Amino acid sequence: MKYFGKTDIGAKRRNNQDSYAVISRGNFLCAIVCDGMGGAKGGNVASGLAVKTFASVIKKSAESGILDSMSKDEVKELLSGALRTANDEVYFKSISDEDLDGMGTTLVAVLVCTAGCFAINVGDSRVYADDGNEFRQVTKDHSFVQFLIDKGEITAEQAALHPNKNIILRAVGVNDSVEGDIFEINGFRRVLLCTDGLTNHVSESEIADTVRGTPRGNGKMSSLKSRIQLLIDRANANGGSDNITAVLLENE
Repeated sequence: MKYFGKTDIGAKRRNNQDSYAVISRGNFLCAIVCDGMGGAKGGNVASGLAVKTFASVIKKSAESGILDSMSKDEVKELLSGALRTANDEVYFKSISDEDLDGMGTTLVAVLVCTAGCFAINVGDSRVYADDGNEFRQVTKDHSFVQFLIDKGEITAEQAALHPNKNIILRAVGVNDSVEGDIFEINGFRRVLLCTDGLTNHVSESEIADTVRGTPRGNGKMSSLKSRIQLLIDRANANGGSDNITAVLLENE
């Protein structure tokens, strides 16, 4: 499986509070994307610590060989456990330093292993999957506007313009516990992880077209690096009001 990821400060922010990592070895790949909050220092610390801790838990299982023999339910529990550990690390860091008080972060991760492909999310960073025909959002935002959509009070189109669209209802490290939603992804050709710095400025249809790539003169598709850069460039051209992070996975 091929992959490429990049984070960008955006056109308006003075610091980057997004963090990401991809670890790949043997039969597994894990990608994690986090969007921090809690001031310039706190957001960066929260997202970086969450990514590092979550990745460490997954990496430990992979290196021990346990991951190769896990069932689907065991993989889901591994993801939940990694999230709990990341939440503990961020939460205890925040209460031990008053400069970091109240910090937190979104988290979205994808794990590809012998048992299949799985995603977990907290907050409004997203996972999209493309099977070549349908490009769809896999995760569901834990946000105030999504809550209003679910209640039937606003439409998705209205949510995009809502003044409180950036309010999230769940975050890693804000409380002493957090629950993530887990999804299984079947039959994918490409998977995209991203922060709302991308989705707030680039439409889903444009993201889909960009993720699928365009043919080059030699008949091959454009590189993952060029596709990610194009997504970031478009987000910045459309305002770039937030940090932008995107990681693209593609089956060869």
